[in-house]
Amino acid sequence: MRFAARERLVAVLAKEFGEPPFAVVEYADAGLLDVRVEGVGQLKFPVTPAQARKLCALGTAARYGRGEQTLTDASVRDTWEVPKAAVEVSWSPKFMSVLDGMREQLGLPDSATLRAELHSLLVYEPGQFFLPHQDSEKHDEMVGTLVVTLPSRHAGGELVIKHGSRSAVSLGSASKLALAAFYADCRHEVRPVKSGNRIAATFNLLLDGGAPQASGRDAAAEAARYLGDHFTTPSTAYSWGKPSVPKRLVYLLDHEYTERGLSWDRLKGGDADRAALLRAAAEQAGCRVMLAVTEIKETWDAFPEGSDYEESYDDEDDEDGNGEYQLNDLIETVTTLSCWIDPDTGHREQISLDVGDNEVCASTATDDLSPYDEQYEGYMGNYGNTLDRWYRRAALVVFPDGLGFANRAEAVPAWAMRHVAERADSGDVAGARADAASLAPFWTAKVGPGPRADVFGPALDAAQAVDQPDTAAMLLAPFRAEDLLTEHAAPLVRLAEHYGGTWLGGILSAWSATGRHELHGYTPESRVWYSALPALCGSLAAAGGGGSSAAGVLLRSAWLRLTATAAPRLQAPAPSSRAAGSAELSEPLAAVIAASAAAGPTTTALSDSIAAHLAGLGDESLPWQLAGLRAFSATHDAPDSRLAAAAAADCARRLAGRLARSARAAGDWSIRLPDDCACPLCEVLTAFLADPALRIREWPLAKDGRRHVHTRIDAIELPVGHETRREGRPYTLVLTKKDTLFTDEQAARAADADDLRWLHTAWPQTVR
Repeated sequence: MRFAARERLVAVLAKEFGEPPFAVVEYADAGLLDVRVEGVGQLKFPVTPAQARKLCALGTAARYGRGEQTLTDASVRDTWEVPKAAVEVSWSPKFMSVLDGMREQLGLPDSATLRAELHSLLVYEPGQFFLPHQDSEKHDEMVGTLVVTLPSRHAGGELVIKHGSRSAVSLGSASKLALAAFYADCRHEVRPVKSGNRIAATFNLLLDGGAPQASGRDAAAEAARYLGDHFTTPSTAYSWGKPSVPKRLVYLLDHEYTERGLSWDRLKGGDADRAALLRAAAEQAGCRVMLAVTEIKETWDAFPEGSDYEESYDDEDDEDGNGEYQLNDLIETVTTLSCWIDPDTGHREQISLDVGDNEVCASTATDDLSPYDEQYEGYMGNYGNTLDRWYRRAALVVFPDGLGFANRAEAVPAWAMRHVAERADSGDVAGARADAASLAPFWTAKVGPGPRADVFGPALDAAQAVDQPDTAAMLLAPFRAEDLLTEHAAPLVRLAEHYGGTWLGGILSAWSATGRHELHGYTPESRVWYSALPALCGSLAAAGGGGSSAAGVLLRSAWLRLTATAAPRLQAPAPSSRAAGSAELSEPLAAVIAASAAAGPTTTALSDSIAAHLAGLGDESLPWQLAGLRAFSATHDAPDSRLAAAAAADCARRLAGRLARSARAAGDWSIRLPDDCACPLCEVLTAFLADPALRIREWPLAKDGRRHVHTRIDAIELPVGHETRREGRPYTLVLTKKDTLFTDEQAARAADADDLRWLHTAWPQTVR
């Protein structure tokens, strides 16, 4: 079987460094450390029961961290913590050599120095313990923890340290200091004390100093050869797709790092040695190396231990990831780069880049480590019995110098756009075009799903800077109409002047075609976009030439988008739903009216077309049109808008026509039911509702029939009550026409009269 180049690279690292250390456990003379506690005095070794009792009296229940929270829960951590301000520790001069020996055993660089900073003094009485947990890195320089178990006579209380599948145990002693130094990402626990008292001082291990230098020229040369093979051999990113040459190699390190604590100088143990060798190999292979943090999600086919696979597993006890699971098949792994550091500048960049399976390798498999979170989904019929696990690992990201721009661009698109514009502005337009062209294979797929806000402005500048219509169009292809804000008016005008209105019109049309129609909700992004529409159209029209035609395209796109959004709301059968839709979409309609005014004479024909469309809508659209006109007139000079005047005149004509009809006569109880159902039940219901004299009908009807009648009445919110009298068989449905039939109609006529008076006032020259 032929191994992939990345697998051969892992083998080189394993041969060179072997299995990396994760913990050091040893014993030291008790004279190495003095501990004084206010109110207790200097501790005697072994610590006496009397002193232990005094320490417990001084202490408080120790807390622990879970995410951003600090909690107290004796079922998780049951121990006493002595106030840190009351504790004074002093080491003998020999301690520095002990600490340096631990540094060497942990595999930290010879050029680095470890410091031990007191964190806490803890006392465990019989029965007390601390469940498996992982320490947080409390300082940027923190790489690990030192636990010093003071001499005392006790049984139990073992400190068990684990990293992946390996473990180490530190046992207390009655005469010596028990020292345990381990990396901060190791999970560890204190098992219950059986007798006596376990007293331990914990220290943060801080690292000062530089990164190690690579060892072994032959190993670096061999690794460089495999890097070259990796970047020249086509492979598939996943189990599907066509083979292609990888753009990068992501080597996962063994230890976990926070983004704040990520640094070349503070890599732990074997990570530091392997990083040094890979950096040397990358230099030989003509590659660049970035230090990164990855988020890894594994999805497993799994079920709880001891369960029957065929049963449903929706056990609440397992939802928090506290259960044990039988892992079967690994369904999917998603590896995402979330942050990286440039080795030259030391600058930390937030990124988001998914990498393919053919670009990832590691000396330690991810599932051999402990996840920081997991969630089980029980059997749900056609899916489920899956366990999601999340890990955070540091990684070295290697890519050829020639692919440096493409890799950084895919990770940080906004940076790429600024780079292209700056390179063109410096005079290297050809280089800027080449950089931009290298983005084509992934640009839309990367930027399109979003978020796009921080990329859009720089992309507008880069599109102009490359001075090439096709390349500029490619750079702008991922964006949407809702990305446009008022601040983008000036860049759009420059693009119209540079490439012409026809070109920009095509871009704007494409953005609107791929934008979302808010059929199920009017989004905050849409509100911002519509509010920017008048300024955008006004600025483009003021530029003249190509800008004027682009303003027309933008206005037409906005109108088509709005009509698609409004149609289902206006057609809703329930009056309350239509009213809510009218109120929600009043501001976008006002924005379209304002944009038509801002664009001026260049959009006269389009404004007339919009006015004709509004006039062709049924009376159910009147609340929307009136709300839009009111919103427009509140912030604009109403008579200046051709579209507003035409819409106002048509609304006034319709209101006058409705008011000219006779009001409902007293005692006229007739109600019209839409004829969208011709079933026998609806024929009876229609006849009852149409009868002007009949107010109540008692209707023996089976359950399904009653449900159908209920639904018809409620769906269109008819002023008809419906109750079931549960006597006899079948039960009797009692329908009663409500007095609100009259009061609602009177209120509607009064509102029509108020609206008509307002229209006469707002548009006196048009509305007569």
